[in-house]
Amino acid sequence: MPRQEAEKRGPDEPVDHCLGRSRGGLGTKIHLLCDANGYPLSFTLSPGQQADSRNFILLLDQVRLPGSQGRPRKRCRTVIAGKGYDSEGLRRYCDRFGMPPVIAQRTMHRKPRPGLPRLFDRPKYQQRNVIERLFSWLKAMVTLACIERCMRADFSDKP
Repeated sequence: MPRQEAEKRGPDEPVDHCLGRSRGGLGTKIHLLCDANGYPLSFTLSPGQQADSRNFILLLDQVRLPGSQGRPRKRCRTVIAGKGYDSEGLRRYCDRFGMPPVIAQRTMHRKPRPGLPRLFDRPKYQQRNVIERLFSWLKAMVTLACIERCMRADFSDKP
């Protein structure tokens, strides 16, 4: 890489910072898993340029669902995910552990696969709005926290 281009990009970030470069600049992705009621179960962070599907299995392995008796469940009954998580490997992972995947397929040209095509449960996929509402709520909480911090800094008696 030419020196001028390296100076323009700036120094490389450490891996644990989860900052990645994309066309829009530095970015971080939040991968969040919630239950049907919108309660967060686990989350991971990744650099902005990294594919969503690389964090899917790590996210599912963090889940512990306590029940009324016995050890906590590790697997969900259904996995509903966006198009960013569309991968045949992830679908096989879900099938292996008995979690039916409801993942919309990306609109890219695919090689035809032998056998029957996977069915897509559209009514079940519409339940994905629970995670969208959770992200909206989290953004609102961050906004309120920032406003409170600014108000405290502007109107506090302490210098």
